Amino acid sequence: MILKRFLRRFYRPLAGAALLSCASAASTVALLSHINRLASEGIHGQAMRPLLTGVLWLVALFATNALSQVLLARLGGNLVAQLRMELSKRFIELEYEKLADQKHSVFGSLIEDVANIAPMALVAPLLAYNLLLASLYAGYLATVSLALLGILAIFLCATLAASLRLERVLREKLDELRQANEKVFEYFRFISDGKKEMTLNAQRAVHFTQELMNPAILRARGIMVRAYAGLGLNEAWSMAVMYGAIFLIVYLGYAFLALTQDTIIHFVIGAVFLSGPVNFIVSAGRQVAVGAASLRHLERVGMNLGVELNEDQQRQTERHSFGRWSQIRMEGVCYSYPGNATSKPIVGPIDLTVSRGEMLFIVGGNGSGKSTLLLLLSSLIAPDKGRIYIDDLPVDADIRSYRERFTGVFGDFFLFPHVLGATGSPLSDERIEHLLDVLDLGTQVQTAKGELSRLTLSTGQRKRLALLQCYAEDRDIFFFDEWAADQDIHFRDYFYCTLLPALKANGKTIIAISHDDRYFAMADRVIALDSGSIVSDTRPGTQSQSRKSEAV
Repeated sequence: MILKRFLRRFYRPLAGAALLSCASAASTVALLSHINRLASEGIHGQAMRPLLTGVLWLVALFATNALSQVLLARLGGNLVAQLRMELSKRFIELEYEKLADQKHSVFGSLIEDVANIAPMALVAPLLAYNLLLASLYAGYLATVSLALLGILAIFLCATLAASLRLERVLREKLDELRQANEKVFEYFRFISDGKKEMTLNAQRAVHFTQELMNPAILRARGIMVRAYAGLGLNEAWSMAVMYGAIFLIVYLGYAFLALTQDTIIHFVIGAVFLSGPVNFIVSAGRQVAVGAASLRHLERVGMNLGVELNEDQQRQTERHSFGRWSQIRMEGVCYSYPGNATSKPIVGPIDLTVSRGEMLFIVGGNGSGKSTLLLLLSSLIAPDKGRIYIDDLPVDADIRSYRERFTGVFGDFFLFPHVLGATGSPLSDERIEHLLDVLDLGTQVQTAKGELSRLTLSTGQRKRLALLQCYAEDRDIFFFDEWAADQDIHFRDYFYCTLLPALKANGKTIIAISHDDRYFAMADRVIALDSGSIVSDTRPGTQSQSRKSEAV
């Protein structure tokens, strides 16, 4: 559990906050005792001494409580930072397949779930403080009247039982609220991603607003009102029960127990003090319930914060360099995306061998499975059936080392502003400037300390920047998903007839999804897909390539 790791990591400031809380609780009880003694005994001519004693206890109460709150504030900042870093790391390490269709979950979790979990964790030391304070108050009240304490305990037990029952009812509602908010986050992403389309098409914007976004927001609002109204009713009920108990204590103390006025006054003052920590304990249930709902949501998207990442163990795992591999082999590979309505796989069964250093083109119509095959080859998704081998070793024996063989440009690629070399450090500005010239971007983009000056270019130019990143990584296998589709005819010809042959001449393996049949002769093999199956595997032959270049 994340809370346990937080307690272990920050045990010193937590221990300090706990000690200050104990001192604050002791100061509070001492002040209560002093007030009761002053109320029952009076001043008796010693006007300054009781005043100074009360002021000293007040100063002690303020100082210990203030220092405790400062420590807790720092702990809160540490916890939020730790949660964000850990969630970010786990989302990065989570398999692509688990988040492919719910990318909005990342933003929702890093924003809403952290905001919900952090207060739940921070409430722990405050809860301990209030439990200690309530115990001290109860001990004090026991010295005043056991009979009245028994009456008060009956009411408090009734409050606890009602709170536990309501928590079970509201748990499902809070989970439903978290899912409703997830849908709202998804539509918020639509506002950014679909801004151009909605600006051009006012009807699309109206439809999105009225039929999708607003109904989702209103649904989340309705669930939120019901869930938080239930939590609020629990707090209102607890407060009413507490003050109702104090009222009955006064009534029963006089009417049936024949207690003295002094005893009843002392008990009432103590009970009023006790109501503070009791109300806090009940209200803390709100933060715990909301935080627990966020933890359950993280588990649903694959984030189990109850399992601690053992980095040392990960580093000690056997690694295979695959340095001089000869071929990649797919045997009986089948794959179907989650939620597929039919039992037939999207891709497969496929048997395919890719030899080191060859140039392979993958062709086929839309929906034939080309991009899915590329994801399978690069191990971003795992086969439902069959297996992928590199030489004679299954790639899942060391999937990280296998993935480090690949670099390329996806159809839905993302551009990072920093260009990193093979070692993970920024590439030198001189090398980046050379590559920018090779890709005909030298006049549009500059670089400083490995960072590109701009990314807001045309789609074709952005694809060239993505290719620049691939050159910087300099891995064994280069893949391209319809890379040339957005290039002008001159750069398309340059890509197929100059850049790809140069990569092959440097020993790179090339896997390219393409529709440019006029360039198929450049490939060593052309694999044609239809309905997720290989329907042909041809070898056009190697043409003389007079335009091979050493540009890269």
